[in-house]
Amino acid sequence: MMSLLSRMVINKCKSGSGSINTSVSLLIQRWNLVNKTLIHTNNDGWNGPTDVLQYLYQRGPLIDSLDYVKLLQSCVKAKDLVVGRQVHNHILRHGVRPNVYITNTLLKLYTHCGDVAEARHIFNDFSNKTIVSWNVMIAGYVHHGHTQEALTLFSNMQQEGLAPDKITFISVLTACSNSATLKLGREIHARVIEAGLAFDTDVGNALIRMYAKCGSIRDARQVFDEMVSRDVVSWASLIGAYAESGCGDKSLEIYQKMLQEGVQPSGITYMNALNACGSLKALKQGKEVHVHIVSSGFQSDVRVGTALIKMYSKCGAIKFARQAFENLLHRDVIAWNTMIGGLGENGQWNEAYETFCKMLQSGIVPDRTTYTTILNACARPAGLARAKEIHARAVEAGIVSDVRVGNAIINMYSKAGNLKDARQVFDKMLKRDVVSWTTMIGGYAEWKQVVESFTTFKQMLQEGMVPNKVTYMCVLKACASPVALEWGKEIHGQAVKSGLVADLTVSNALVNMYFKCGSIGDACQVFDNMTARDVISWNAMIGGLAQNGRGLEALQRFKEMKSEGIRPDAATFVSVLSACRHAGLVEEGRRQLSSMYNDSGVVPTEKHYSCMVDILGRAGRLKEAEDVILTMPLRPSASMWGALLAACRITCNVDVAERAADHCLKLEPQNAGVYVSLSDIYAAAGMWDDAAKVRRLMKGKGIEKEPGRSWIEVNGTIHSFIAKDQSHPRAPEIYAELEVLMKKMESLGYVPDTRFVMHDVDDQEREQAVRHHSEKLAIAYGLISTPAGTPIRISKNLRVCHDCHTATKLISKIVGREIIARDSNRFHHFRDGLCSCGDYW
Repeated sequence: MMSLLSRMVINKCKSGSGSINTSVSLLIQRWNLVNKTLIHTNNDGWNGPTDVLQYLYQRGPLIDSLDYVKLLQSCVKAKDLVVGRQVHNHILRHGVRPNVYITNTLLKLYTHCGDVAEARHIFNDFSNKTIVSWNVMIAGYVHHGHTQEALTLFSNMQQEGLAPDKITFISVLTACSNSATLKLGREIHARVIEAGLAFDTDVGNALIRMYAKCGSIRDARQVFDEMVSRDVVSWASLIGAYAESGCGDKSLEIYQKMLQEGVQPSGITYMNALNACGSLKALKQGKEVHVHIVSSGFQSDVRVGTALIKMYSKCGAIKFARQAFENLLHRDVIAWNTMIGGLGENGQWNEAYETFCKMLQSGIVPDRTTYTTILNACARPAGLARAKEIHARAVEAGIVSDVRVGNAIINMYSKAGNLKDARQVFDKMLKRDVVSWTTMIGGYAEWKQVVESFTTFKQMLQEGMVPNKVTYMCVLKACASPVALEWGKEIHGQAVKSGLVADLTVSNALVNMYFKCGSIGDACQVFDNMTARDVISWNAMIGGLAQNGRGLEALQRFKEMKSEGIRPDAATFVSVLSACRHAGLVEEGRRQLSSMYNDSGVVPTEKHYSCMVDILGRAGRLKEAEDVILTMPLRPSASMWGALLAACRITCNVDVAERAADHCLKLEPQNAGVYVSLSDIYAAAGMWDDAAKVRRLMKGKGIEKEPGRSWIEVNGTIHSFIAKDQSHPRAPEIYAELEVLMKKMESLGYVPDTRFVMHDVDDQEREQAVRHHSEKLAIAYGLISTPAGTPIRISKNLRVCHDCHTATKLISKIVGREIIARDSNRFHHFRDGLCSCGDYW
């Protein structure tokens, strides 16, 4: 039923007492009023769009172009594309030839409401285009992220001889949004100068934003400095440009200058300044900005409040972040997401989950970002149960098919160690991007599932997905083991083909991978061929040489690093001290530790002191090692006392071992390695009752020793062995080969080292206990399964025992093959009866 107002307007028109234009204007005014209140039907039965369209269809061709323009403008304002299309159809149905005003308004309607394709169709069919037509179309493309189309249209416009105006320049400068468009941005800047718009404030602001997005902060600053007049947008743009470019200190400097010149910051200004404080972790400055926000009344602005939460979270001041969140009168989904993310990033996982629950209770509907944020917060073994619950909610919400959410679920399960569920989610994804593949490959790498990581990488290539540098870093990390060298080489070749081998981070990963595979030559070749190196490159080189028994070479590379002007960091000195440790360079270790701060400004940490303890302990200077722990300016950790305990095995010093073990167990009472080391030392000293007592204590506390395990790769398959292993299909051949080797070793004077056998039994039984250790079985299998003369590469999860070390030296001499073994501590390169460690490990 037609409303009273509609009937009154129509009757007025029929009686001739009002013009058709007046009638339509009244109806449109009513419709606009209804749209402003965000409802289309109210209590008096008035239905705005329906009544207006009903009236327009009744009048047919009597409606003139101005009425169409007004009606379309109302559709634009209301973002009502459905009604707008009906108005457009009405125009076409009655044969109205759209003039420039109608056409430009139609362009604005379709671009504003997201149908850019229809707008382009109208644009192409219209012959009398004005500068407004071009501007609307270009701005529409930019607004919806179609920057290349916008730039192409700008080029076409100039080819048709139409001069850009201020609006055009602002739009196309916005389209130049990455480093690839910097050259074009500079060309447009030149056109701006030619057009006499260089001193226009709005255009200047667009230039600042363009240069910042294209990565030329210097040009952005020059534009700012040359501006005749600046408004708050100018200042906010430059502050934001510096903040986004990682120049937080410069950003805050401009912010202070803005205040000094008496310019009142806007909400955007405050947000940019807070972003700078967060990136610098500058809590003091962030609090000062907060004071300004409160005094200027912006604290209730949800965007500014959200920026405060983010800043405090990045600064680790989660208490203040929570206060900023609680002070927000209105919280949108972004504010909730930021608070949840901040709690997760600061390790407050339970609080993140509780905040997520409160968000649900408050009636806020989680979006994709919410789910990715809370899933990342639950990405740890202890958060698995909650993560499964959130996964179920995401399924219910129907957003689990979103690739970003799917990636977050894979990451969550991977970080929690549940790779089976991670793979199920991965396999069920309808669409996978490079992040999906990389997350799955990285998850396998993190949990040392080498085969799965490599095969997933191969599958990725087979399905036509192009890996990025992060993908290569993940799969190279997985292959950083002697058993995966051939796979690592294959990945290296793939990186060369893709061109990513030139990327610094990929080259660093290759150096690290080759060293951890024990392939020193390949690692050095990659390093020497690098065109640029950073501190990470040098750390990988120094640490890799140290771990492979090349301590003196590592120290020489350290000198080269400093001569090239690369400033060492804390990790560098850990590698340097490790080189001294593996090479037995006690005095050099002392000198490096004492010179760290004075020469390089690096404050020694627990890791550095632990290395020094190990250096002294391995040299048999246990008292000095213990003095380092007791006199250093840090609270001793379990790892430091553990280093001292491990050193006691060399001299079987029971007194120091007992003190070190006591300190270790006070800090880490469930550490199985401490019990095992102490038991070994008791056994070596012949204190069988004490050794048995330690074992009973372990059993009573439910603490289990990690079994020794060794691995070897042959023909693309990784074979695993434990002591006395009979499960391998070729076990009879392996044991037969080992017996042959044992007889040959005995002829060379080999006597089994049974000092650390933990059972008080006769000599024959003690010899049998060490005869079939896992690394001996792996080496024997390698000898019967690989071509004569080729190196044998094995890895072990524990430190190699003295007996296996002696045996492996002799085997390398007997068979004339290099044996490369990586234990839990370092590499051993056995050749011609000698080891690279110099029997010092």
